[in-house]
Amino acid sequence: MGESSMIARNSPITLNLSKADFVHIFMACEDRREKLDHLQRTSDNEDVIAEAGNDLVEINMIIRDLKSKADEVWGENGWTTSSEYL
Repeated sequence: MGESSMIARNSPITLNLSKADFVHIFMACEDRREKLDHLQRTSDNEDVIAEAGNDLVEINMIIRDLKSKADEVWGENGWTTSSEYL
């Protein structure tokens, strides 16, 4: 791939997801947030703690954006990550 055809790192992509696919991605983000939080709280390595903290900020922004988009499309009560029946 030539240099002129490379895509910028922060170029957005658009996905069309079913509600079920969206929920799987949302839950994966929540799982990642939990792992980063645990890593930040339990590590003795200052570099690991700092990197996990930076990643937590980013994943929280992603989760907030995903939730906002889902609420716009399906309403605040129109989707859930719960495995229980609505």
